[in-house]
Amino acid sequence: MTRTLTLSSFAVLLLACSNGTPEPKPATTPASAPAPAPATAVATPKPAAEKGTVETHSFASASLGVDKNYVVYLPAGYASKPDTRYPVFYYLHGLTGNETNWVKGGALDEAADALGLQAIVVMPDGDDGFYTDAATNYDYDACMKDGTGLFMPGQPRKETCVKKRNYETYIIKDLLSEIDSHFRTIATREGRAIAGLSMGGFGALELSMRHPDLFAAAASHSGVAALLYEGPYPYEKGKVKLFTKVQKAPEAGGEILRWLNGIFGDKIDNWRAHDPATLATKMEAGKPALYLDCGTEDIFQLNNGAAYVHDILLDRKIDHAFFIGPGRHDFTFWKPRLPESLKFLRDHTASSTSSSK
Repeated sequence: MTRTLTLSSFAVLLLACSNGTPEPKPATTPASAPAPAPATAVATPKPAAEKGTVETHSFASASLGVDKNYVVYLPAGYASKPDTRYPVFYYLHGLTGNETNWVKGGALDEAADALGLQAIVVMPDGDDGFYTDAATNYDYDACMKDGTGLFMPGQPRKETCVKKRNYETYIIKDLLSEIDSHFRTIATREGRAIAGLSMGGFGALELSMRHPDLFAAAASHSGVAALLYEGPYPYEKGKVKLFTKVQKAPEAGGEILRWLNGIFGDKIDNWRAHDPATLATKMEAGKPALYLDCGTEDIFQLNNGAAYVHDILLDRKIDHAFFIGPGRHDFTFWKPRLPESLKFLRDHTASSTSSSK
């Protein structure tokens, strides 16, 4: 029986070395012959490869009305090469995550070191805002008092409550300005890329597609690639149905849908304006360069929406990278895919450049 997943049911889901041969005897030396001097192998130790550094910073976001933290990976040699500027990759976390997830869960710094990555990687705190300027706001004082207005009221209120839910403007205006002002970046579209997982994968796609003048490339790991995808499950090309009106959340089990309604509002045109699948039908080739992946055992069945966007891009002859393979909606799938997105962003952005003063 084919399982049908509506936006409402998606909302419920989202809540959630020996070979056994004897060793040969050593050859004997006649007694009359002097024994040869043993060879002495002197191993020359290799110098330890220089590694990047991970730092945590805080800044005031005018768009959110509060201070926000971000984690930044600075590549090997950053401190010793003061005349070098680097491309910047922004990596966004998923729903209920925070700025520490990519390092703690994905070991992003280790992956970047293994690649010898010469890029700055910024991991901001996006709270539960889907990296979108929300259609509605909540009361900040009530949020700070008991978590009212948060997707999960038990989240750390001091770090999560905001005065204005303008998460898109926070990323593209406040954060980009903060990074370009305090680090040696290549502060152009060609030197900037964005990626993310789950909610962050959605954010990376829609932000890059809505602002192709700011990002040269984008990557989505298990992201919500088709916000309005109704079916079928499993995906079949040519048979896709999309929601044409905003769905009302059921009284029971509709938490995520009510949350999305609060973010995108009651106008279907606003949902379409942020839907990666819809935006893909209008984008120009390479603006931005795109990478998408998803696991075939994704608990939210987001592989179906990813396959749909993949076919949209194929039909429009837009070159992109796409991977569907075994895996669930977790770091067991994302961690081994992370080097692939880092390489993709590296290959589609400007290289680090040095200039003498």
